[in-house]
Amino acid sequence: MKLRTVVATALLLSHGVVQTVRADNPEEVVRWTISASSAATLARGSPASLDLSGEIQAGWHVYGLEQHPGGPTALRITIDANTSITAAGPTSGSVPERVHDTHFGFDTQLYSHPFVIHLPVRVTAGLAAGRKLIPVSVRFQACSDRECLLPRTVHLSVPIDVSAAD
Repeated sequence: MKLRTVVATALLLSHGVVQTVRADNPEEVVRWTISASSAATLARGSPASLDLSGEIQAGWHVYGLEQHPGGPTALRITIDANTSITAAGPTSGSVPERVHDTHFGFDTQLYSHPFVIHLPVRVTAGLAAGRKLIPVSVRFQACSDRECLLPRTVHLSVPIDVSAAD
């Protein structure tokens, strides 16, 4: 009976430690998803858009794409090396909040609610037909009013289907 109590206590404690680690984990503070917003099948050479969504836990924020030099780590979204698509213009999407940051002494741009960033891309001409997996990296910094987590890069991927006809 005593061994069961020790095992049960150890399991509860280990569960609590896992929960604490998860709460400090940037992937848990911000949930990232990515999708291709264009037609189900894309023609070679055609434009498309990749849509990156961020869902932020209450009490936290992610800094926006544009930041003052010497400020917080700006959100950076990059299409990793691949032979399927290339960037095709500037990003657009949800407008960030402008907030005066007393730590830095100037205004910063941030997202504290769910947001979407659209990345315009173009499918590579001459690409073989079929399903392609597009790698995307997201560099961000998440902060609350009490603490900032270290900047982090997450790696995502999104499938696209390329048609056989141009």
